[in-house]
Amino acid sequence: MMLDSAAARLLLTCVFAAAALGTTAALARRQRPADRAAAGFCIAMCAALIAMTWWAEPTPAVWPQVAAFSGAALWLLLRGPIRAGLHHALMAAAMAWMLTGMPAPGAMPAMASPAGLASMASTTPSVLVLVVSGLVAASCAATSIPWLMQAVGGPGLRVTDPGAVGQAAMSVGMAAMVIAML
Repeated sequence: MMLDSAAARLLLTCVFAAAALGTTAALARRQRPADRAAAGFCIAMCAALIAMTWWAEPTPAVWPQVAAFSGAALWLLLRGPIRAGLHHALMAAAMAWMLTGMPAPGAMPAMASPAGLASMASTTPSVLVLVVSGLVAASCAATSIPWLMQAVGGPGLRVTDPGAVGQAAMSVGMAAMVIAML
């Protein structure tokens, strides 16, 4: 699902790298195994999203990724705090949607023939894809708000929780990536 725009690729790479770094910085503070697993899930998801921005997934790798991220999110939903579990379930659902439901950007047919011109209309996203993508992007963006509130506290609006910053960056980045892939 590689993106066409180099600027979008660089920006999303920076966002997901920052999310992974914030989560990594907070990993040492995690005591519970479920919290450590959640941090590992976030780091793996960030790495997969960075790879998605630069390279198209080979077809055989799509469904194992969907299964792995969905299974991990379901386990985290059942084992961890409910808000974090719901957040990971939403991120996995967004990842699965991007891998399976969204058309690959730049998949335009050759324009040299009339058949290429006629099939060009079929490469635009359907109304269903647009609606679901809009809902996924809005949900991802909305989940960043509580994470930002948790991340910033104290006098002078200092960052007090780098893990929450990582989760917020992951949410915003996922929303931006869904929109950029349309």
